[in-house]
Amino acid sequence: MASRRLIEMFRGRIIRRLVLFAILICLLFAGLQRTVAPTRPIPPTPALSPNGIPNFRRQAQFWNNLYDLLESNPPGVDAPKRLRRVGDIIFKPDASYARPDLLYMPDPDVELLRKSHQKVVQKIEANTARLRLVYEGGKRGIVSAATKRDLPALLVSLRMLRQRGTRFPVEVFIASKSEYDDIVCGVILPGLNANCIVMSDILGVDPNYNVARYWLKSFAILFSSFEQVLWLDVDCFPLHDAIEIFQSEPFTEIGLVTWPDFWVSSASPYFYNITSQPQPSLSERASTNGRQFLISKKTHAKTLLLASYYNYYGTMHYYRLLGQGAPGEGDKESFLAAATVLNQPFYAVREPIRSIGRLNADGNMTAYAMVQYSPTEDHKLTSTGIDRAKDPSAAPAPHPFFIHVSNPKMNPTSIFNGNARKHFGLDRPNGRPMRAWVAEKETIDSIGGPKVERQLWSQVAWTACTLEEMEYKDWAGHRPICTRANEYVDAVFSEGNNNTR
Repeated sequence: MASRRLIEMFRGRIIRRLVLFAILICLLFAGLQRTVAPTRPIPPTPALSPNGIPNFRRQAQFWNNLYDLLESNPPGVDAPKRLRRVGDIIFKPDASYARPDLLYMPDPDVELLRKSHQKVVQKIEANTARLRLVYEGGKRGIVSAATKRDLPALLVSLRMLRQRGTRFPVEVFIASKSEYDDIVCGVILPGLNANCIVMSDILGVDPNYNVARYWLKSFAILFSSFEQVLWLDVDCFPLHDAIEIFQSEPFTEIGLVTWPDFWVSSASPYFYNITSQPQPSLSERASTNGRQFLISKKTHAKTLLLASYYNYYGTMHYYRLLGQGAPGEGDKESFLAAATVLNQPFYAVREPIRSIGRLNADGNMTAYAMVQYSPTEDHKLTSTGIDRAKDPSAAPAPHPFFIHVSNPKMNPTSIFNGNARKHFGLDRPNGRPMRAWVAEKETIDSIGGPKVERQLWSQVAWTACTLEEMEYKDWAGHRPICTRANEYVDAVFSEGNNNTR
């Protein structure tokens, strides 16, 4: 009996150990699965085109190849340490600036990042077939990207774009199904020759996967169906028919056109070390304003691929290297940086950006919008050696071409809900409404005086009334936005009133 009990005890211990061993193996396997699983979604290639995306199968295959490039070449180092941020340094072409040097990276990290960057560039240069962009040859169009919160402001800009004469089709990229709106995307946009494309459909990820905001811009251009793209942020519109800048120099000869910001370019010395580039003088050109730019996917496909890499690893690495915390740090410098690294040509408009708004009692301006100028006329000047950035008296200014409405954003509920109008400075102390764009007078006159501002606010009112009538879900509880918007337009812009100054 004793020997039998010993045998049973021994057998029980063996069984318990086997069970524990099996559990341990399962836990180790699960841990291994978690360890090797990528932090970003692996993109399957869906079988069917959702929502009629142009060239869908080819786009999905291109994404698989691009995903492999991006994921197989991570920076491999910790984020550069930010010692402090670059201040608001206004660009002046005749000033002498020392390049800001406000990051820290250990030498071994610099070398590792240089090697990973070099590897990506080599793959982009070599894999032209696998990484061939998908688009319809010769097709021109406008590309933008929007969150659900942006959609009302997008409608205002699109209505202005059409009213001012541009007829090109528009593709609006939405990150995920959760950002898609049936009223705006399904009913209103088709009437404006525009359509929404859900990025997660192309990427083959969970329909509600939230594509990072800064990826969305470079990815939207990559996956658009157009060969020649005018990128516009949701709060930016052209004052003239955009065909003018598509079919004239510098775009027809160069293929990439950008516009300036107010600030100096502030890329870190580390960036030039990592990319094996000489450091340019800070007086060479201003930093880039990314609200609008022109690019040909036929001539600058490689630039777009490298820019997508900078944006994919932007938040912790390349945005810091390209901006060092400067105003507007993000994707805006990635396209010119990529073109420079790849020795692809670009034209950076020289005519300085200008603000329009109101002068405060202390003489400082509250800026409500920014004005950018014709690249066609700017190029005619610079090609003859005239640089108005250095000498404004050398020639008349190019005509204004774009307006970026920066403050307030043109979402009617943001402006006409409660006391928001007063908060944005659109009311006098006595409560009477007033115009936003009254200074500087020379710039206001150059865009046509109050006419454009009146058109803009009329489109804000149209958007408010249309969405309210269609019971736009995101505006539940915000009525009467339509009435308030129309009251403002009538009070400020009707003939014979005293509020137009």
